[in-house]
Amino acid sequence: MTRGGIVAAALTAGGMFLSPRLDAHRLDEYLQATRLSVALDRIELEIDLTPGVSIAERIVTAIDTDRDGRFSPAESDAYAGTVLNALALTADGRALPLNPGDQSFPDRGAMLEGVGTIRLRASAMLPRTSGGRHTIEYRNGYQPEASVYLANTLVPGNRRITIAAQDRDPLQHRLTVTYDITYSRSRRTGAVAASLAVVLIVMGRRKRATARPA
Repeated sequence: MTRGGIVAAALTAGGMFLSPRLDAHRLDEYLQATRLSVALDRIELEIDLTPGVSIAERIVTAIDTDRDGRFSPAESDAYAGTVLNALALTADGRALPLNPGDQSFPDRGAMLEGVGTIRLRASAMLPRTSGGRHTIEYRNGYQPEASVYLANTLVPGNRRITIAAQDRDPLQHRLTVTYDITYSRSRRTGAVAASLAVVLIVMGRRKRATARPA
């Protein structure tokens, strides 16, 4: 299998939305694939970055700032911070700060051959969210002049969350996710109890009115 076929197969297995431009990307483009995972209290991001051979040297130089031929933890942290600073995430129109998580960097040689992938993880805490419909918007503004973007939402692990729609701009710089949260059992039980109480009050009033002497 060719290198292009391996990348395409890996993204398909991961549930990624494949762009029609994916097959054209290899030598001179920076592939940035993002997966979002929505939970009740947070959003998790998985970001994979794979530079093509023609631009790999530039990316390696941007990471290896002391030019010693390796990526130190400090250099890796700095580069990850640069990428995350170019991302924007909002929930129901409210900006969410991103917290960096795990990361892994390939060795310099793999990157220069165009087969090395940088893997970054980040998360954002959601404000207290009630049941109903909600919207998340994700924007990736890192290296727009040389990049191909992919963005997709994973199937939620919580059954109360249902993804209703995903909308992307043509280049997938932006992904807007609409999702629904069902009310918790206690909330539904409370609503039923309140409705029943109203019914009983109305029935009691009617009964008293019927029992009054003419």
